[in-house]
Amino acid sequence: NTCNNKRLDLVFIIDSSRSVRPYDFEKVKEFILTILQFLDISPDATRVGLIQYGSTVKHEFSLKTFRRKQEIERAVRRMMHLATGTMTGLAIQYAVNIAFSESEGARPLNQNVPRIIMIVTDGRPQDPVGEIAAKARNSGILIFAIGVGRVDMNTLKSIGSEPHEEHIFLVANFSQIETLTSVFQTKLC
Repeated sequence: NTCNNKRLDLVFIIDSSRSVRPYDFEKVKEFILTILQFLDISPDATRVGLIQYGSTVKHEFSLKTFRRKQEIERAVRRMMHLATGTMTGLAIQYAVNIAFSESEGARPLNQNVPRIIMIVTDGRPQDPVGEIAAKARNSGILIFAIGVGRVDMNTLKSIGSEPHEEHIFLVANFSQIETLTSVFQTKLC
């Protein structure tokens, strides 16, 4: 377990729009479950939250909801596909305002616990995302953007942190998303 005692506040933001097919949605869940394998999940080490979005934002669980890895895995497996629009900006805004608030379990900024968003999207957002993502990054959140399929690269660049080559990833399809697992193991640990 390479992430031993690693303190992170990590929020996954998952595109659950109708263009993400049910099979693909399952692939994203598998990807999250694989990443959870090497994280040291506990209130004192890594805390994990999960948001999925379509036309609305659905907060699956917050950074303070679960204290054990098994509970998070169960919640990820139970997550239902929304199959609606693509409000990516709204989801990032939600993460900044709510998911990373201390009341939802984020640790105070003065503790210097890295705040990380890992966003998986297949798409072209239906709302402005650049300004909101910039606000998130300026507030000290590191954003990894994973684009799947025919993604608009400029959109990904407007979301992910700099330098882009370290924070933006593009895979051809959802089956290839697991090829990123080892990359994230290195980056997160």
